[in-house]
Amino acid sequence: MTTSHNLSFSYQPREHHVPSLSDDFLNALIAEIDSDDIVGITLAGSHIRGEATPYSDVDLACWVPDTMKQPRKRMVYREGHLVSIGFKKGGDVRRALTLPYLAIWVGASLQAPGVRRTLLDKDGSVTTLMQDIANFRWEPLQESANFFASDWLMLYTEMAHKMLSELSRNNDLGIAYASEKLLSHLTEVVAVQRGVMIKTDSTYYQQVEEAAGINSAWTTYHRQAVGVDIPSNIHPVKARGIATLHLYRETVKLLWDILVLEHREVIGQTLAIIEMYEKTR
Repeated sequence: MTTSHNLSFSYQPREHHVPSLSDDFLNALIAEIDSDDIVGITLAGSHIRGEATPYSDVDLACWVPDTMKQPRKRMVYREGHLVSIGFKKGGDVRRALTLPYLAIWVGASLQAPGVRRTLLDKDGSVTTLMQDIANFRWEPLQESANFFASDWLMLYTEMAHKMLSELSRNNDLGIAYASEKLLSHLTEVVAVQRGVMIKTDSTYYQQVEEAAGINSAWTTYHRQAVGVDIPSNIHPVKARGIATLHLYRETVKLLWDILVLEHREVIGQTLAIIEMYEKTR
C-alpha cells in the first residue's frame, strides 16, 4: 500500500513587528516555572533585542546551583508563544569563558548590554554572574584560540579527503553531507581564531565573513558553500562541494601565520592533493 503525501507551503509575508511581552505574561511564566531548585530566571533572545517576529520563541534561562543535576531543556506553548525553558549553571558559564570555542558563543550572548533581562534573582548570584561576565576579555584566550584553529585545520584534512572521494564518485548525497560538515568546521575555525563574539545564530555567518573580509576570497567561497551565490553553470550540490574545497584552501591561507609547524606539513600535503584534483577535473 502506498501513501501519497501532498505537501504544500505558501509563504505569505507578515508584518514582523511584535508587541513586547507583557509583565503579566512574564510574571505568569515565572510563577509556573519557579521552584526551590531555581535561583534565578533570565529572558534573552529576539524579544529582548526588539527583533522578534511572529515565529520567535520566548527564550528563558533558569539558573540552578552548580551542585545540582541540570534538568533537561523543555518547550511549551503559552498564549500562542513557543516558550523555551533552558537550565544553566553559573559554573558552566564561567568555565565556557575560558575555552575559546565556547567563549565565542557565551561571551556576546551574555556580555553585551540589552541582550538579557533578569526576571528573578533570589540570592543575588545571577547579578554577580552577569557582573563577572561583563569583565570578560578575549585577549588571554588568543594563544589557545590560535592552537585550536591550527589543530582543527589539521584534523579537517580528513573531511577534505572525504569531499574529494565523494566528488570523484559523483555521489550527490555524500557531497552534500561532506559540504555541510566542512563548511561548519571551517566557519568555526575562523570564528574562534578571530575571536568573533557571536551575537545571535542569525548573524553568525555574517559576523565571520566580516572578520575574514567581506570582499575576500574566503567570503566569496563561503557564500558559495552556504548556497547563497552558486555558479549557474554547475550542478548546485557539486558547486557547493567544490566551493568548500576552495574554502579550506582560503582558510589555510588566511590563518597560515598562526599554524603550528607540524600541522603545516599535513595541511600542505592536503592542499597539494586538492590542487591536483582541480587540474584533472
